[in-house]
Amino acid sequence: MTKKKSSNVQSMKGKSTEDIRLDEFSREALFLYGSYVVEDRAVPDLRDGLKPSHRAVLWSLAGLTLRPSAGYKKSARAVGEAIGKFHPHGDQSTYGAMVTIANTMPPMVDGQGNWGSPVNGPAAYRYTECRMSKYTHMFLLDTQYLEVATKVPNFSEDEVIPLHLPALLPNLLFNGSSPAPAYGVRAGNPSFTFKSVASVVMDMLNGQEFDAKALSRKLKLQHSFGCTPVEDRKEFRLLMKTGRASVVYEPQYEVDRKKNVIYITSFVPGGFSSSKGVDAKLAKITELPGVKNAFNRQGKKSKGSGPYGCLFVIECQKNLKDAEFDALIKKIVKTISGSVSYRLGVTVRHVEKPNVFKYIDYLQFFHNWIKYRIQLELKLILHLLEKRQAELHVNEVYLFAVQNMAKLLKVLPKVLVAKDPDSMLAKLLKIPVEDAKIILDRKVRQLAKLEEKALLDIIKKLKAEIKQLKTDQKEPGLRAARDLKQRVQSYLKNPDKNRNGLEF
Repeated sequence: MTKKKSSNVQSMKGKSTEDIRLDEFSREALFLYGSYVVEDRAVPDLRDGLKPSHRAVLWSLAGLTLRPSAGYKKSARAVGEAIGKFHPHGDQSTYGAMVTIANTMPPMVDGQGNWGSPVNGPAAYRYTECRMSKYTHMFLLDTQYLEVATKVPNFSEDEVIPLHLPALLPNLLFNGSSPAPAYGVRAGNPSFTFKSVASVVMDMLNGQEFDAKALSRKLKLQHSFGCTPVEDRKEFRLLMKTGRASVVYEPQYEVDRKKNVIYITSFVPGGFSSSKGVDAKLAKITELPGVKNAFNRQGKKSKGSGPYGCLFVIECQKNLKDAEFDALIKKIVKTISGSVSYRLGVTVRHVEKPNVFKYIDYLQFFHNWIKYRIQLELKLILHLLEKRQAELHVNEVYLFAVQNMAKLLKVLPKVLVAKDPDSMLAKLLKIPVEDAKIILDRKVRQLAKLEEKALLDIIKKLKAEIKQLKTDQKEPGLRAARDLKQRVQSYLKNPDKNRNGLEF
């Protein structure tokens, strides 16, 4: 059918409707829907590394005051808060999002109970308990930085939620994911260790330049399944340079050479990370010459099991020579190993214009993230400057009142009966009306208790802070680097519980 405009039918926008082919309409509708899914739901934001569902969950924990020092609450409570106020989607999908960020390293949600494994789902949200992790408290939801975070109305416009959390580390690099199919895009990235990412960020905030080669040397891969990334410097450098490359993951295993038994203690993406995939791999291994039996002995109580409670036993023939057994071990490891093809993609959310999705490489990612981080620090500096200058002015007015207490007490009777006490006090003391209001808003009894020396000390301290903030305003990146160094050191002294046995 050719396009044909209908002259007598008007759309709600006042435009003529069109008759178009069904396949053309479907293609355009899918593209629009796919764009929405990618830009608004499926791909994390560059700055805080979170999808909207993740952000809603963490913001709900903040709203419920579930910080690390608080007691745990049922996960159902946080899920209800998230979908009722910030993310009106299914409860199971929202809980699934919470489970994902409870199993990252560092974890973003501190959970109690069964939070699942790659082959066993978590307990229902009425059984598990949650609160904010120490990592989230320190690096994603710091109360001081939240004061300058851009906030937008929720769907019902009776609450607000940050456009993106004020992340102090590129959280996306801890929340790795295999490229999942979204309409028109496949985006995903591996996970990196906390220490290696923090080190790169501190160096870049201090002005150090990086290229793909330097990044590949500094960053260190890890995987939440507990498996081991295979070192391939050329492929890893390609990942840094283009944002696209493959990473091979090997299982963690132990060998009992006396019994000729191999114990696999981790899952592996790409086939050895689901019940069906594990069964298929074990069946394939059983067919290898020299293998007697391969079976599953999962459970955290199983002796020798890995951090997820995974233990897969492969019994080999005892008459194998050492060289034959070594060759068989390599075959088994190769059979279980999995390769994941990554392509780094991010969204950038906006308030008054469409969100943007784009593929980038890791150099671009870090440069853009560092730019955001410096802007965030500058916003905080300007905010603190305004607050400290206001505090300084108030305390200087108090000092004036204390130093002129006799004169103040003398004029107060006349001031208190005036129609405009603020203007009268300003006139009699020859001070601005705003300063007169500050004095009158403070009870005279409280003013009398203020000591001149104490006020002078406060003023001296505020002036020193303002001077430092003005210095930092010229180099916000250096201030951010100092702050990050202190936070990282503090966090590593008392980190979150590590359920997965991964390194920081």
